Amino acid sequence: SFSKRDYTSSEMWTISRAFMNGSSVEHVIEFGLDYPEGMAVDWMGKNLYWADTGTNRIEVARLDGQYRQVLVWKDLDNPRSLALDPTKGYMYWTEWGGKPRIVRAYMDGTNSITLVDKVGRANDLTIDYADQRLYWTDLDTSMIESSNMLEREIIADDLPHPFGLTQYSDYIYWTDWNLHSIERADKTSGKNRTLIQGHLDFVMDILVFHSSRQDGLNDCVQNNGHCGHLCLAIPNGFRCGCAAHYTLDPNSRNCSCKPFCLLLYSVLVAPRCL
Repeated sequence: SFSKRDYTSSEMWTISRAFMNGSSVEHVIEFGLDYPEGMAVDWMGKNLYWADTGTNRIEVARLDGQYRQVLVWKDLDNPRSLALDPTKGYMYWTEWGGKPRIVRAYMDGTNSITLVDKVGRANDLTIDYADQRLYWTDLDTSMIESSNMLEREIIADDLPHPFGLTQYSDYIYWTDWNLHSIERADKTSGKNRTLIQGHLDFVMDILVFHSSRQDGLNDCVQNNGHCGHLCLAIPNGFRCGCAAHYTLDPNSRNCSCKPFCLLLYSVLVAPRCL
């Protein structure tokens, strides 16, 4: 989860974790966050991904915050929601900038392509892993749309204010800020709508946890792919990654602190009168 902590007059964002009952809260990322919006977990590689709107970066680290690395920083324009498909080795994110779009890339940040263009503020991506479909809410059109990675279709176009979204089995579930509710509908037609819960505040996100949504395998499951730091899934394989300021050894497995260059600088402070 994202949280804010106050340090004297400044505010700092953190990424935190806790047990399901809310106990043993631990801050795993405490520094270098400006306005994190999207977050997703690679349950196979045991990695945490997040998109920071303020820094225009997509980053990754181990679930305990170790080995933090910036994956994407070029040509990002206000990244928001983030979703992962660890079995296929893909990650997806939305951008709200000058040309809003939905982007797909390998989970090591390479080979990015625009998957969906001509969208509004696409929000809260979710993946139907069984049918290989991507769903999202559009805050500008108040619609829920879907894509099979090639073609897109409208699932629902008469919603007051859809925001959070998730998928499970034959249904999609979303939150609506105008109705203050959680709704459910058929994932292919948008019909058979059901009110799940009403009289809620502005629910930011909604998730379903079930073993059926964590099926499949990739090469990072066993022994972290024998990578020293990060095992990053890509289609039909994986790549080892290193924390910032570390470089990958020739064996493409271990990481060494061998920067290519150093920047030395001095700071001038006001002299004291003696």
